[in-house]
Amino acid sequence: MKSRVIPFIVSVLASTIAVGAQAQSFQFQTDADYNSADVGPADVNGMQIRQQYFLSPIQNGDNQPWREAAFLNRSSSANLTYNRVEIDGGSDEMNVNAWGVGGEYMSNGHDFYAALDVNFLNGDNSFGATGKLGFFVQQNWLVALDVYHTNPDNEGSSTDYGLSTKAIVPVMDGDHLVLTASYADFDEGNGHAIAADYYIRPYWSVGLAARNDMPTLQNVFGDSVELRSEYFVTPQLALRGALSRVDVGADDENQFAVGASYRF
Repeated sequence: MKSRVIPFIVSVLASTIAVGAQAQSFQFQTDADYNSADVGPADVNGMQIRQQYFLSPIQNGDNQPWREAAFLNRSSSANLTYNRVEIDGGSDEMNVNAWGVGGEYMSNGHDFYAALDVNFLNGDNSFGATGKLGFFVQQNWLVALDVYHTNPDNEGSSTDYGLSTKAIVPVMDGDHLVLTASYADFDEGNGHAIAADYYIRPYWSVGLAARNDMPTLQNVFGDSVELRSEYFVTPQLALRGALSRVDVGADDENQFAVGASYRF
């Protein structure tokens, strides 16, 4: 494993930087994330840049997880994404680039939910789409039907289905627990993912996540166990880091990830 200095900045900032409690509104959010793993002789690096636009300004709640402001306010949005995966195996190199567009619809006026994300690979006509149709069982508890559609270039398309849920639960004295889970019935087998993020403060969380046969454009490994944390340095700027153990066949490898979000 190459030496990389990727500390858990979020944990250090938690004890050294004070965050203002005054709520501020925002309508845009920019996310940048990077992950890296050494798989035998190859380096696998993933990057994602995402720009999100909320249809109406929203605010961080003083006593609610700041990361979940849009979900708690049920704010509809649109987004653009760019993904890049680089595999460097010495003499063998491969780069994959993809562009995406999507949106999310929800409202305080009713309990219905819908989302759609479409990604296109550069260099050919391959594309994939993920859709969700859901219902808020309670104010902060969503259950959804997931649809996964893939259409590789010069190959037949396929459509798979699954279920997912997300809930934000108040715990103890002002803390919150964010729980997510998903299950998919793919042609090649079943996949599932679960995660729990504990918000010690509205601006600081630590969490655990596990994924099995659920790869993404940003993370090509289908199986992993992840420890992660995020900290809002200011109401606008968040930093995050994660350490994962990923399954690469007969062996397990470490994967590091860092990211940042800016709201305005």
